[in-house]
Amino acid sequence: MSRYEFWERNGCERLTSLMTQPLYAKCLAPDIANGNVFPAIRGRKIDFYCKGQKLCSFTGNVFQSNIAYLAAFEKRPTGEITEEQFRSLKVCRSFQDGYKQIKTNLKLHKQPESGEVFKLCEKFSSFKDRKPPVISVIDIELSLESQNTERSQDRIDVVLFHRTLQQLWFCEVKTLDNSEIWPRNGKVKVRDQISRYRDQLKRRQKKLLKSYQQYVRLMNKLCGVSLPEPKHIDIKVDLILFGFNRKQLSTIKDVLIPAFNGEFVCHRIGSANSVSSETLKKWWNNR
Repeated sequence: MSRYEFWERNGCERLTSLMTQPLYAKCLAPDIANGNVFPAIRGRKIDFYCKGQKLCSFTGNVFQSNIAYLAAFEKRPTGEITEEQFRSLKVCRSFQDGYKQIKTNLKLHKQPESGEVFKLCEKFSSFKDRKPPVISVIDIELSLESQNTERSQDRIDVVLFHRTLQQLWFCEVKTLDNSEIWPRNGKVKVRDQISRYRDQLKRRQKKLLKSYQQYVRLMNKLCGVSLPEPKHIDIKVDLILFGFNRKQLSTIKDVLIPAFNGEFVCHRIGSANSVSSETLKKWWNNR
């Protein structure tokens, strides 16, 4: 079975069903068009990300979301309330009714690296309602069955797409405070991680390319965009480093870069907010 056959069956029946759901049509689709929500098709579900967290998923017939985000109330008061007022609160009866509050709740669960990834999605989503930049984000959290018995899945943070060259570019994202990037006892965990990912792409290159061609056809239908299908996969995996200031640049240059031993390219910038289309082009050309 192909990676996305679940969504292509019966003339994309499940995808069409999603597009007619009020939550999608009235809430998710407009947010996808303006970059506030990023969609990603999986084998048997479609994930919708917002503010670095998974806002909700569609499984083919129903939506589901993490209960931690679902404290959404009708006529929600602000500030402190009494216990009696709390007892009178009414929970929203649907994800659609509580949509704005649920999105606000996501801020309470932000993570540094997923937050930086989502900033890239907001700025460079392939699925906005206007023509995407030459290099755009086409997928995040790509999950591949691990070839290592110590873990079940390998998860690649960001998949970028060069629209003109029709080429896919895979990146791992770290912040400076992540222990996996720092040398310890002669080892650097991120080197092993990126090496695994590179081996995965090399091993699965043809199948993965075919899957992403299928993925683009489905996303074009779902989001009303006109992306060309990818024709090439770059099996090199780059590291994007965020979460530092100017004073820390010398440490990155003197300690981290030598520790990476030239095994991959490390693109570095303090915050994803500072990344521009020109930045992505520069990184692409310096690979």
